[in-house]
Amino acid sequence: MTVLIVLGAILLVLVVAFIAFYRHSRTPEWGDSEFRKAMLGMMVAIAPLWGMRYKEPHHELPTVSAPGSEQGPLLRRSADAPLPTGSVDAPPGGAPPLDTR
Repeated sequence: MTVLIVLGAILLVLVVAFIAFYRHSRTPEWGDSEFRKAMLGMMVAIAPLWGMRYKEPHHELPTVSAPGSEQGPLLRRSADAPLPTGSVDAPPGGAPPLDTR
């Protein structure tokens, strides 16, 4: 009977410690703590012994995109068709527009 009481007390202490650590690990103090940084450093150092490798997170380059146009598909012109005067599509030097098919 005494063994069950001792095991029950140990189980209760472990559950309370887990709940306390879980709640503390969600605070900013835990994120900045030296203990957390030391444990992470130790895990990164010894993990290769068991085949685990730390990979730096891949950072995507920031991109800027504009919303799509609401007009329909553009009509293609042949290379020998003249461009209208004052056209915005006209490349510099009067060269015909490129056909990008």
